[in-house]
Amino acid sequence: MVTSDMVNARRLELLEASVWSQIQGMVSPVFRERFGVSVVSDRGGVRIRAPRTRDLSLNRVYALGIEIPLTIEDLDELIGEFREAAVPRFLISWAPVAQPTDARRWFQERGFRRITSIARLTRRTVPDVDVPTDLHIVEARVTDTTLFGEIAARGNGLPPEFAPGLNSTIGRRGWRHYFVFDGDRPVAAAALYVEGDIAWAGFGGTLPDDRRRGAQSALLARRISDAHEAGATWITCWTTAESPERPNQSLRNMKRLGFELTYEIENYVLDLVPG
Repeated sequence: MVTSDMVNARRLELLEASVWSQIQGMVSPVFRERFGVSVVSDRGGVRIRAPRTRDLSLNRVYALGIEIPLTIEDLDELIGEFREAAVPRFLISWAPVAQPTDARRWFQERGFRRITSIARLTRRTVPDVDVPTDLHIVEARVTDTTLFGEIAARGNGLPPEFAPGLNSTIGRRGWRHYFVFDGDRPVAAAALYVEGDIAWAGFGGTLPDDRRRGAQSALLARRISDAHEAGATWITCWTTAESPERPNQSLRNMKRLGFELTYEIENYVLDLVPG
């Protein structure tokens, strides 16, 4: 396991919050209007709200309790804010470094239910990582924005209307986006964001009929190398935590590429409107 003195967990969680604040803060007006997306960054965290969907990726709180310890009053105000915005449900991601530890009890007392945790993985960047494959990687251009959204949405099992929520940062500073092609056919997509000496790898998704061909391993390898080239020392990624009942191939792919489990993030959901 990657130890706390090797990589700063606080910075990793703030990076995650920064990433999603950018992604949802830059979405197209059409996407924003369709789902009612708004992004608020204050009190040391990021809150994304979208009252016109129950999707938890658009109704979520990042980095809570990281920079500023959470209080009971803050939590109740947060719940009231989401309720007033008519959000049907929302998720709080609670990292091991978040404070205070009593917050878990507060979540339970207020009706939050715990769902599958997130596995945060990290490794050092290095140059020239290579994974043998008959597929080839192409970096996306601004003119590929629509296609990237489509492939990333399909590859991650999302409906077509979510595609514009995945392509908003193409061409933005610090961001790189990738396709994997089988001949002239795109079969997978992924993104990389570099902020100082830490890089974030996300959005990795492969079309269902093209899985188990090494596309995601190739994309991870490319991003490790590109992050190193961009000056990052560490690269982080995440996936759902694995259990005996729920094996996770993505987690195994990441570990094969040298990523190590850094910690697991607890997820708590509060249903405000029965679904």
